[in-house]
Amino acid sequence: MFGYIATFLAVLLIALFAPGLTGKVKSAMGEANGFRSIFFVITFFSIGVVSNFRKLWEERIGRLAAVYVVCLFGFIIWIGLLISWLFFHGVKPPLA
Repeated sequence: MFGYIATFLAVLLIALFAPGLTGKVKSAMGEANGFRSIFFVITFFSIGVVSNFRKLWEERIGRLAAVYVVCLFGFIIWIGLLISWLFFHGVKPPLA
């Protein structure tokens, strides 16, 4: 969270005091999107790696986790996709 705040303040200060650098900042942020995707994947991969499903099963929460996974893949994802399709059907992506 602090990283987002610091980045926002840095970009805001650059935009206010050095407007000529705004184009370079936009370019740098475009390059950073690749890193954002990589770190997003690494975040959820690490959550899966450190999850101790055996401990959940011992605590009698394993069945609850299994029900959650079944509901997630069998129901929740499809509802989210349907809602996204309804909202964004026909929307053209911005071309830079």
